[in-house]
Amino acid sequence: MAKVTGRGEGRWLIPLVLTLVGAVVLVGLILALYRPSREEAAEGGGAPQNLPAALAEGVAAKGAYAAAMEEARSWQPDGQLAIVAAHWRTRERQWPANVSWMFQFYSPSTRRLAVIVVDQGRARLLRESTTPYSLPAIDQEQWQVDSLAALNAWWNAGGGTFVSLNPELDLTAQLRPVQDVQAGDRLVWSVVGVTGSQVKRLTIDGTTGEPVQG
Repeated sequence: MAKVTGRGEGRWLIPLVLTLVGAVVLVGLILALYRPSREEAAEGGGAPQNLPAALAEGVAAKGAYAAAMEEARSWQPDGQLAIVAAHWRTRERQWPANVSWMFQFYSPSTRRLAVIVVDQGRARLLRESTTPYSLPAIDQEQWQVDSLAALNAWWNAGGGTFVSLNPELDLTAQLRPVQDVQAGDRLVWSVVGVTGSQVKRLTIDGTTGEPVQG
């Protein structure tokens, strides 16, 4: 009787094993089809990722601008904001706790350019010089997107993956007006991560926050 029972078990055991194997193969195929490739991950997409605390909680550009503007008025009453920039250097994925914001102001009456640095809430005139070229001023009404939003956009457009693959890099964020042949004058944020010969760049509109092509 036991021998007959064993044959019966064999008859249903083989189909069961084949069914389980087929299910495993099917799950593997589904995962392979829907798993983003390394290149797709580098281009962003998926759920938003969190910025490192040093970036998310650091002083934003607009927060430092008031001190810079006060220093600029002491320098030249007609000083106009032309460029805003900051630089971070990460080593072993450790971000600096503080960042210095640099503001460039242009004086049309004197044709001079001033670089004012704001560090931990204190502004100082770093240098000034004459310039043969006039610099377009940043329209304050156009400046709707602050640096944190620009960094977030870069991070979620592949910057976070870029950082995870490159623990040591330099990151810059710059706001300036540009002339666009099709869109006319516009304000843009350019966020760039660099390590060796590898570069991850994103340009977004400083008014709408939308990515800028080119």
